[in-house]
Amino acid sequence: MFFTNRTDLALEFTKKETDQSRVRHEEYKIYGMQIPETMLTAEGARLLEKPCGRYFTVYSEKVPDVKREIYALSAVFRKILPTGKCLVVGLGNPSIAADSLGWKTAGSILATSQYVKEGLSRGGIGDVSVIRTNVSSNSGIDSTYQAAMSANGIDADYIIAIDSLACNSAGRLCRTVQVTDTGICPGSGAGNPRQRLDMLSCGVPVIAVGVPTAMEYSTAGEKYYVTKRDIDIDVRRYAHVISAAINRTLSPALSEEDCRMLMHYC
Repeated sequence: MFFTNRTDLALEFTKKETDQSRVRHEEYKIYGMQIPETMLTAEGARLLEKPCGRYFTVYSEKVPDVKREIYALSAVFRKILPTGKCLVVGLGNPSIAADSLGWKTAGSILATSQYVKEGLSRGGIGDVSVIRTNVSSNSGIDSTYQAAMSANGIDADYIIAIDSLACNSAGRLCRTVQVTDTGICPGSGAGNPRQRLDMLSCGVPVIAVGVPTAMEYSTAGEKYYVTKRDIDIDVRRYAHVISAAINRTLSPALSEEDCRMLMHYC
């Protein structure tokens, strides 16, 4: 048995690349946390066979500080998110713990578009809509198609897509949040990649948010996926961190207490 090198994390697939014409790295210190940014150029994307763009990484500590993680992730969102009407898309399979991050996160996002449309919102409340797609094996409809049609139907300015990822380092399993402006390939974390959900397929920018919840290994010619024994606990925690950071960023007029209360009613 051996683990393969398949990964969705920029810090892993650019690890050996030092040429700045291909990959550039910057690092920020936000709320006491080191936040690396990896910028993959067009040349680097061609050589590594990965989409070019910006990749931010937020690490969790061994003893997680949820509030600091939320604040740091909010700061990353403020750097990378476009402006305008947002469609949040929760991807994945709700029946599988390691693939349920998107669904669980989307369930706590504050949908405010109806209040904006009715003129009931005040300044500092974003125009946010939320959907949760299902895997094509359950719905018969590709997740990218569902997201693209929804974004077009509501005239969204950009999409935030949330999904589980794969990594090749046990130290990053359920310890990392990656945020990128390159979009995402639904199902890639579970080894079943579909059409990419990105600017080309949707016509609007797609910001992808993911957490590595599985690792791929191979034995006797077969490939398998392994995850943590307590993966359901980690997924619930990250769903809270990501949804709270998105709510905090898109609706800054709401206090933490307001968000916390409203998230319980989503």
